[in-house]
Amino acid sequence: MVPSAVFFLLFLTGLQSTKAGVTNEDIRIAILQIVNVVRSTDDKLERHEYRDRVVGEQLKKGMINIDKRIKMLDPVKGTVSRLDERLAAVETILMQKNEREKMQLQRTYEAVLDIQRNLPVIMEQLKNDIVSKIASQEPPAQIMEPVMSKKDFEKMEKDVLEKMDKVTSTVKKMESELNKIREDNTNLNDINNKSSENLDKVKRHLDTSEQLLAKYENKLAEYNNKIPEIPLPNYKEQDEWRNNFLIALDSQKSQVKEVLSDVKNVRSKLNDLPQSYDLNALQNVTLEKLQEIKSEIAAHPNITSTLITNAVRDINANSDANQVEAMKNVNELSEITATMADSFATNYGKILNEIQALSKVNQVMVQTADSILDTKRRVEYGVHQILAEVASQIKDSTKDINQAVSDRFDLFESSMFDGESGAISNITTKIGEDIHQVWRQIGIMHQQMTTFVSVAEKNNNNLGP
Repeated sequence: MVPSAVFFLLFLTGLQSTKAGVTNEDIRIAILQIVNVVRSTDDKLERHEYRDRVVGEQLKKGMINIDKRIKMLDPVKGTVSRLDERLAAVETILMQKNEREKMQLQRTYEAVLDIQRNLPVIMEQLKNDIVSKIASQEPPAQIMEPVMSKKDFEKMEKDVLEKMDKVTSTVKKMESELNKIREDNTNLNDINNKSSENLDKVKRHLDTSEQLLAKYENKLAEYNNKIPEIPLPNYKEQDEWRNNFLIALDSQKSQVKEVLSDVKNVRSKLNDLPQSYDLNALQNVTLEKLQEIKSEIAAHPNITSTLITNAVRDINANSDANQVEAMKNVNELSEITATMADSFATNYGKILNEIQALSKVNQVMVQTADSILDTKRRVEYGVHQILAEVASQIKDSTKDINQAVSDRFDLFESSMFDGESGAISNITTKIGEDIHQVWRQIGIMHQQMTTFVSVAEKNNNNLGP
């Protein structure tokens, strides 16, 4: 009993002398380190998520701004369509007016050609008829009677010859005036041809401007379909350009109206010229007068000279009146042609200026389209760069996050395993040492017990006898 109690006491003292390798404090410290590592990784993940949310918000705002700017292009499309409609209406009006002018010029040209063809023939025929009638009306034999003296006959013959000379001179003057009228008609034809050429040039310029506007409209349509973002348009400059364009079109319209009024005046003046039926009426009147003279000569041979003088006087009066009217008409026509030529020149200069302004406007449109396309390319390139940079940053950040998390967990694992392995090795070594000490103490106790047993046996042996 006593040896067993002593052994138990020695065993307890050995256990108390041994020190533990891993304590609760070490485990608590390791758990706190794990919690701190998890919290730091959570903070980093939250910061990265916040950055991702900020980038997403910025991209969303950018897309909203792009949509707003694209929607702001709708009024530009409306203004361009309205300008296209107005240009189409102006083109139709100009084409109609051009057709009317061509018809009026064709009619005036035909009337002038008719006058030019018929007037010389009629005047030549009238001259030949007068000369033939006067030459054919020889005085009959009764005139040669001694009723009329030779001196009186010579005087009458001289008067008749003078009047015939006057008639021939008036006819020559009329021929010269007709030649002048013919020259004026040729000048009018040249002016009409020049005006038609100018109108054709204007039409070609309008066609080219229409083609350029169509190209600009196609470019705007492509731009509206493709570009994501453009700078804000300057509506004030667009309104000023539109107002200037409308003012130029109104001035061109007024100039075309002035040209039409000048053409109408020329037509009215040409209509005031003596027509072919007037000349036919004059020819018929002269023939009737000649027939009356012939009948009177046949009936009353004595009054031939008086009838001839009266007829010649009437012919001179009619020719003088017709010459005066023809001179007036020719002068008015020359003045009208001069004013019309001046107005055509001024209007042609103004139209050229307007066409140059339209070409400048077209250049401005082309430049704006080029600048818009440049901004489109720049915006696309910028968006592409932004997306590439965001993607690269996201990739780099994800790689860094993954690498940091993996490194952290590796460090944590290695630290945990290193600590545990060191603690285990320390515990095992300490346990081995403690066990070695316990066995040593057990050996010592065993020796002591054996000595005690031997001593007790000796004592018992000594006490027994």
